[in-house]
Amino acid sequence: MTASPRSSTPLRHAGDKLAGVLLIAISASAFGAMAIFARFAYDAGADVYGLLSVRFVLAAIALAAVMRWQRIALPPWPRVLALAAMGGIGYVGQSFCFFSALNHAQASLVALLLYLYPVFVTVMAALFLKEKLTGAAVTALVLCSVGAGLTVGGGQGSALGIGLGLASALIYSIYIIVGARLTPGVHPVATTTVVCIAAAVVYVGAALARAAAGVPPQFPADA
Repeated sequence: MTASPRSSTPLRHAGDKLAGVLLIAISASAFGAMAIFARFAYDAGADVYGLLSVRFVLAAIALAAVMRWQRIALPPWPRVLALAAMGGIGYVGQSFCFFSALNHAQASLVALLLYLYPVFVTVMAALFLKEKLTGAAVTALVLCSVGAGLTVGGGQGSALGIGLGLASALIYSIYIIVGARLTPGVHPVATTTVVCIAAAVVYVGAALARAAAGVPPQFPADA
């Protein structure tokens, strides 16, 4: 006996919800680990420009390979240009602030400051996307803000490091809000590929410009 399409719909929705929660958890874990990997790279001699140039070039190559393998098409060019602006401006700004902050504050503190972005996103979504603020959302915002305040008070970091960490969260929040308007209907792999290619172009260009000025980017000295 097979389930009817109507009876299987709740199960499908439950599965989608579980998959979404798992993807969010993986994303959060990856963001947390990113700061630790960056510290290893800095200890091996890399600087912000060298590290981020390699990061986005490798990401762009890997994602382009996935697009080709899965035969995912690029969106129309007007949408490509908008997504490229998200990567070349928004993601470059966020990543520069985040990875620069790691030179002035503990990796754990910087990672936790980045996770203030849900607070900013929730407020901005209510203001600009007309999303409803529920009681649960407001409670979560208050708890998140209090937790962040306790973290900043007990963490080791200069005012510059804390400021860069907060700027990273704010820029990332704007990036997400803009993305909510630009990405509907575009395959997520195509979106991420365009964003990473644009960021790679900006960072490689900045690295070449610094090299021409006598300040070449620094790369890790070992594997």
